[in-house]
Amino acid sequence: MNASCEKDWKLIEAKAELLCLGIHPNDVAKSLYKDQNPCHDWKTGNVGIHILLEGKSSVLATIAHKFDRKSPYFLESQNGEPYLTKGNEVICPVKEISMPNWYSQETTSNRLMPELFLHEGRSFLHQAYSGCDFHLNGLQCKFCGAGSKWRIGSPQEVGEIVNEAVQENVSYHVCLGGGTRLPLSKNVSYFSDCIQAIRGKTQEVPIWVEMIPPKSDDDISKMVDLGATAFGFNIEIWDDELRKKICPGKFEIPKKRYFKAMEHVTKILGSNRIGSCLLAGLESLESSMAGVQELASNRVQPCVLPFKPWDKSLFKNHSLCNADDLIEISKAAVRAMIKNDISPDKNQGCLLCESCTVDHDIYKLMIN
Repeated sequence: MNASCEKDWKLIEAKAELLCLGIHPNDVAKSLYKDQNPCHDWKTGNVGIHILLEGKSSVLATIAHKFDRKSPYFLESQNGEPYLTKGNEVICPVKEISMPNWYSQETTSNRLMPELFLHEGRSFLHQAYSGCDFHLNGLQCKFCGAGSKWRIGSPQEVGEIVNEAVQENVSYHVCLGGGTRLPLSKNVSYFSDCIQAIRGKTQEVPIWVEMIPPKSDDDISKMVDLGATAFGFNIEIWDDELRKKICPGKFEIPKKRYFKAMEHVTKILGSNRIGSCLLAGLESLESSMAGVQELASNRVQPCVLPFKPWDKSLFKNHSLCNADDLIEISKAAVRAMIKNDISPDKNQGCLLCESCTVDHDIYKLMIN
């Protein structure tokens, strides 16, 4: 391995640890967090600071949870220049990702725009929300902190914000998703209305939709006809016994329905338009490896995310994901993607964003 590749791998290892351990909430990190998240949106717990490591790879590192206080990583600043440290070692210089101008604007309903949409990574509009109907009947995913009280933008507000954001940055991708409305037909109705509101103002922006697969493939076709361009159907846990225990509500929708829906997306939208997230750290390494292989062999992009014990979840005291395991599963996912002609750098929405995974970083190294 040459010196350049070795340096890149070291950066990937640091990023993997940041994703698993977060950043210690010192004054520098908290100040940046306030600038980047003025409405203190929780988004089920995946909140933190957005930085570029050595100007290369974007990362969203949590700082708002109990486990973050034990992180060995610190954001420091000298002469106005931020850098990342671990113990007494300087890891790398970092660049703060600036928030857009539309963050200071309000919708016509007098809500601050970043209360409803967050800028993530380089150019991703991620819907902010809280609430999930599975929490109402005790069937919530145990790793989720969404809660039972809904707070989310109306379709009109969604259309307004996307239009304003795209005028500032034409490279944006829209990421719709969060929580599950029951019955599932309510999910389809809400996202369909959001897509229509967006398309009523702009025709070009990619719209990625994250949801439980609807009961009928016709509902997927309907959303595509309205303007959806990519989908994420997250299986979360591959092992069915564990999936039933950890995701009792989602478990009611079997994996075979997920795969049928994912096959339908590929049929009508083509390659690199569908993906599914698996959480590393809640099942065996072997099970996660099997999951990413099976997804990729079905032309589905596997997205490997580390489990994080969010404060508001039932798993708030669960042990952290091991960064080495995250890297090994991600390596397997990338090899499977390459073997099956899946290109994570050609997908859309969250599946294109590199901030919460090391998949894209490893992919870039493996294909070069």
